[in-house]
Amino acid sequence: MNKIYKEMYQNKLFTLQETNKIIKNNQVCRNNINRLIKQELITRLKAGMYYINPLDNKGFYPDTIHIASKLRPDAVISANSALTVLKLASSNESIIYLSAKHASKIRIDKHTYKIIKGFNFGIDKIEYQTSYGKFEINVTDLERTIIDCLRTRIIKGQDLIQMLRTKQIELNTRKMQTYLEKYNMPILYSKVGLILELCKTQLKIDDSDIEKLRKKLSKKIFYYKERGIKLIRPRYYYYKEWNIMLPEQLYELAKNLKPIQTTTTNK
Repeated sequence: MNKIYKEMYQNKLFTLQETNKIIKNNQVCRNNINRLIKQELITRLKAGMYYINPLDNKGFYPDTIHIASKLRPDAVISANSALTVLKLASSNESIIYLSAKHASKIRIDKHTYKIIKGFNFGIDKIEYQTSYGKFEINVTDLERTIIDCLRTRIIKGQDLIQMLRTKQIELNTRKMQTYLEKYNMPILYSKVGLILELCKTQLKIDDSDIEKLRKKLSKKIFYYKERGIKLIRPRYYYYKEWNIMLPEQLYELAKNLKPIQTTTTNK
């Protein structure tokens, strides 16, 4: 039996770099891979990435999160896809998000792998379960994931609020404040502060932590823009508590969920 096929059978998904550890000679290694492809024992996903065609599982296709984790040496599952890995959101198979040093977009079969520019913090190494085994992958932690969802506008504000209010989640607000300082994007203080304040009871966040974010607000008024708004001139309303203009639906939700103020300001 071919050495590469035998060694990679259990993992199912593999890269050229991984096979070079099995067969040191690069050209011999490539010849072996090409032979396996012709024999239909493996399939090429993209240049340098392949998967096993199991004899007992015709039509096999590797897990898309597993694929994403191997696209770059520094690949980190991020944003909406990280929510899926953390079991906080349902899977969106058509677009998989990851972060790496350089942003780009890769199309593989019916799936788009969107690589957003990432940073080297807020990353956890976890065991990810697929239908064919467990694999170690890098994923952004919950605190950075929430910030990235807001930074990239991948998830709508209403959906994020609903998730945070209905799931049993523990947030480390100190981590979030540290990450916000690293991103150094003033609009994120408005967005994160708004979301956390509307979910503070469910997340058990102290008012003092909310006020720390409020003190970081810029004098500039930002717009909470969301994808999918198709109106030529969508309606925005000023939400003074976080000095931000909100789209109509999010503004109405914020008004309805707005917590009763327990603190007073000095005149």
